[in-house]
Amino acid sequence: MHKLALLSTDGSMTDEVYNRSLLLVTASRFLMKEYGEGILDAIADYKNSRTRMRWAEIAQATGRSDPEYLFRLFSDKVHEYQVIRKTPEALEVKVTRCAHADAFRSLDATDIGYKMICMGDHAVAEGFNPKIRFTRPKTIMAGDDSCHFVFELDKAPC
Repeated sequence: MHKLALLSTDGSMTDEVYNRSLLLVTASRFLMKEYGEGILDAIADYKNSRTRMRWAEIAQATGRSDPEYLFRLFSDKVHEYQVIRKTPEALEVKVTRCAHADAFRSLDATDIGYKMICMGDHAVAEGFNPKIRFTRPKTIMAGDDSCHFVFELDKAPC
């Protein structure tokens, strides 16, 4: 199990996560007040489009397109997690604590966190390799006890 120290005051990644979350929540609430709830969906769509492009570029630059490579999404500075499976064909990780979820929960903004942070994981998988099937039946941001990430390479013939 990988552990992290959340909401530290030593300038670490968790302070950065909290500060970025605070900024995102403030901006999102302002924009939703001015333009309605749909603005957050539009921003999330734009962000996810850019995420797909960035991960497609990463796959091309590294020559990798296997689920195992996606392990770099998990960081001891942001997550407490346990690796369940890690092979070229599948990556399964259970996150039991997340600095993002803690920050958005403390700001009473898990709805914003889910759209702007959690949903980006789908875009990562889609951009990196469209043959990777990504499921996450549980998320801390949605109130579950953990996030259960499963990235599996679809071996079905084209």
